[in-house]
Amino acid sequence: MLRRLLISVFVLFLPVLARADRVELIYAFWNYRNPTPTRMILVGEIQNKSKVAEVHDQASPFGYDTRLDQVTVKVVNRDGLKVGMRLYVIDKDPFHARYRDGLVVGEIEVVSILYNPFYGWVLTGKGILLRVRTGHFVARTLETENLERAYILKRRGDHYAARGNFEHAISSYNEALVADQSLPEAHAAMGAVYLGMAMRSGNELPIRALDAFQRAWENRVNFRFDHEEFEFYRYYIEALQLAYDLRRSEATREANLVQYLDRELEVGETARRIAETPELLTRLARAHYFRMLYYAPRRNPAEREAYRTSFDATADLLKTVLDSEHEEPELFRIAILYYGRVRLEMRADTPEEIRVRAVLSLQLANLVRLYNVYHQDRARDPEVDRIIRGLGQ
Repeated sequence: MLRRLLISVFVLFLPVLARADRVELIYAFWNYRNPTPTRMILVGEIQNKSKVAEVHDQASPFGYDTRLDQVTVKVVNRDGLKVGMRLYVIDKDPFHARYRDGLVVGEIEVVSILYNPFYGWVLTGKGILLRVRTGHFVARTLETENLERAYILKRRGDHYAARGNFEHAISSYNEALVADQSLPEAHAAMGAVYLGMAMRSGNELPIRALDAFQRAWENRVNFRFDHEEFEFYRYYIEALQLAYDLRRSEATREANLVQYLDRELEVGETARRIAETPELLTRLARAHYFRMLYYAPRRNPAEREAYRTSFDATADLLKTVLDSEHEEPELFRIAILYYGRVRLEMRADTPEEIRVRAVLSLQLANLVRLYNVYHQDRARDPEVDRIIRGLGQ
């Protein structure tokens, strides 16, 4: 009985499984006079059409709605799609046996690609779509198959990188970018390889890594998966921090030094929309702490405001992470640096100030204990050791 039930279920889902892997072609005609069609790959079918939401200060001088049309497409083939891609709308030929050929009646630019648990993959697109209606097919040209080739080459690069063959990895990533120059995954992966090289050298500015990460950042909307996008943000933040640390050792107040910290915060806040992990909040606290130090001289009102903003943000972020009982060497390092500075600048003239300073000293003592545990076999921060020595005074 069980065997018969399993066979029935398998037969029931067999058509669905077959459709999932099949690439369906559409033969699209650009006009009635040209009998030679263009082969395209079916993407999906239009579910609804509306006007793009736009705010105008005054009525259109033409006397009619000049906004672009917007369509929602139920996707049947997700492969090869990315934001910004041009797709074509096909008016089905009702006399064709499978309705898989027809006239090109419009083109759309992909605005977003989303997964809905009820409907599956859907995309939204915009364009001038006067002849487009619900039920029309949407297709992409065969040239967009380059995107799938780019993903394959990128994964080959990952294979080499995981085995330490960085030369072949970079070569594969470059091949992927030849196939699709805006593939953020390839730029991000190449940046991670270059970052590893810079970190192993000990004193190399991660210029190549930052260049690759910048290109991935510019095309971040095209990441396929959130976890890959989030991982890219993590690496980008570390590259920016490494550049800041090395530049800071060269000059006490380089004119553009703070740009690394500002970009760290921008990247971190973007990553925060995907996942708010303790590690990410620690990196945000670190960027705010060094930004606070940068503006510590407080030479003008704008710099005083920047100092206060990062001072408060560091406090809030550290409290959130420490309250979560997260343990990480970098967390304890930044916490000691921050609270040590606060304690140093705190006056102890009143009983309340003396009490707060004592509580802060107890908190620092606990952080020092944890810092020492995690740094038994790690390089120590000289500034942290200076603060620790000062606690005994």
